[in-house]
Amino acid sequence: METIKIAHLYYDLLNLYGESGNVKALIRHLEHNKVKVITHFLTVDDAIDFDKYDIFYLGSGNEENLEIVRNDLLKRKKDIESAWKKKKYFFVTGNALNLFGKEYIDLNGNKKETLGLLKFSSKETDFRIVGETEATFSDLKEEIIGFENRSSVMVDVEEPNAFLCIQGTGYVPKETKEGIKKSHFLGTYQLGPLFIRNPHLTEYYIKKILEEKKIPYEGFTDNFGIKAYNEYKKNILNIKK
Repeated sequence: METIKIAHLYYDLLNLYGESGNVKALIRHLEHNKVKVITHFLTVDDAIDFDKYDIFYLGSGNEENLEIVRNDLLKRKKDIESAWKKKKYFFVTGNALNLFGKEYIDLNGNKKETLGLLKFSSKETDFRIVGETEATFSDLKEEIIGFENRSSVMVDVEEPNAFLCIQGTGYVPKETKEGIKKSHFLGTYQLGPLFIRNPHLTEYYIKKILEEKKIPYEGFTDNFGIKAYNEYKKNILNIKK
């Protein structure tokens, strides 16, 4: 049996909105395709061999926890850069996305170093962006649904290209572009959990991962997830199927 290894990074600090559900969705879909999944829950000061894993996931956290994670990640910057170059998958939701830009600017104008893997900076705001979201995703016909609750925006952005908002806020207010999809990275402010709410998006990435591993994709019809997706669009977003 083929094996995929997932590292759920800072599971105890970055799980503000139950975003661990994204990892559960990936595991369920992989296991349905007869793949053995090994998941390690890793946090600050843990020894992490980034070469061992195929997928890394980081979720959303409060500002205090995000700062703890930022400091820990910077200690591992070279290892993360190596994993990035080796095209490991990174799935990042909520304000954890801020950690992958060039810098983070707090309310006092202080600039804090981040990983610098993507061409944007992020900035803390004195207002919150909260609400239901719906967006298109360039590689899928189905819309992406979710939720946002954040107090940060992107600035100096060169590559927001993952989603185009139909409802909700882009990387800044009055902008429709949101999130970053680049090679093996997907980062978005949208919560949900994203992969639980959007089985089509989960399927899209599982197919890509298995194809690269030369593992046959046997499919997965998540009837419950699709029903929940359709009901959400109809009853929450008031969108006809």
